Amino acid sequence: MNSKPAVTIYEVARHIGVSPAAVSSVLSNHYLERRISEKTANRIRKAIKELGYVPNMAGRRLRTHRPLTRQYDIAILTSFEAPLPLVGQALHAIQKEADKRSDKHTRYAVAIEMFHAGKLAEKPGLLESDRYHGIIITNTLPADDRFLATAKFPYASVVLGRRIEGHNCVLEIPNFVGKRAAEVLIDAGCRNLAVIHGKALTQATSQRVAAFKDASKAGKLATPAVIECDGLQPRDAVAALDAFLDGGGRCDGVFAVTDSLAVGVYRAFQERGLSIPNDAAVVGVGDHEIEEFFNPSLSTLAGANDTMVAEAIPLLFNQLSGKTDTPREILVVPPVYLRESTNRSRRPRKK
Repeated sequence: MNSKPAVTIYEVARHIGVSPAAVSSVLSNHYLERRISEKTANRIRKAIKELGYVPNMAGRRLRTHRPLTRQYDIAILTSFEAPLPLVGQALHAIQKEADKRSDKHTRYAVAIEMFHAGKLAEKPGLLESDRYHGIIITNTLPADDRFLATAKFPYASVVLGRRIEGHNCVLEIPNFVGKRAAEVLIDAGCRNLAVIHGKALTQATSQRVAAFKDASKAGKLATPAVIECDGLQPRDAVAALDAFLDGGGRCDGVFAVTDSLAVGVYRAFQERGLSIPNDAAVVGVGDHEIEEFFNPSLSTLAGANDTMVAEAIPLLFNQLSGKTDTPREILVVPPVYLRESTNRSRRPRKK
């Protein structure tokens, strides 16, 4: 960011010969209602980028007496129902970068804002320019992704963990996680595989499940059992796995599409006196801070949060600086951590 006084809408208007009201209408996405042509709107958008105009939301909201100070309002948007490890990592990284870039003319406000899963489109003011300067969106459901595919944000944005055409996206290589999970369990000698997931499948989790099934088929195994949970909490996994086993279901290898579900898998097996990995090997996803509490240690995939955040933060700030216009898609390779939950080579000898 350049340490200089902020550009105003009046300067933008004079630059291309339109009224300040026209500039304001384009910024708030209300230009169609006010009969401003798409051609004029595009000229205004181009001038906004060329001149480096940034809406002074601090001035609008707080009536600040520091007109030469630009405040950039950045938000992480996530659903109420989703696990939050990725959000915490993104918040820490954004604030660290914001602290580095702050000076007497530029400051940042960073916040977490939440929406109900599947209802991102209902969030008030989301498409208006005076709400944010930049956002990172994560933990969306397919309904949210369909909305994003048609939405055009008038500010910087990055979508984490999803592939949405027309947006800047950072995500794991599609199908990698499910394929590797099946391969790890097959290499461990498992022959009756199962996958456990929540009812509400996201773009990423649905790809994991599909790839897991395909890789199992490629390994000449029967189609894996699918165990569906009401939610994503450990208790949901316990209830679903108990129902599966009580109904006569069998498995000696389980792929949990999130580590939170893996916690429930551990508990359900251990309450039945079943050993991990000897009776059933387990693979999770995420490698979050809860991993250290698994006994035996949990093999995990897709511990790519750090890598995704590391790619997303400069992508967001480059947009804020006007350095990036064309949407980018960045794919990251999730690391694989093989631990005791899939190490069946040390089975106790039968007496």
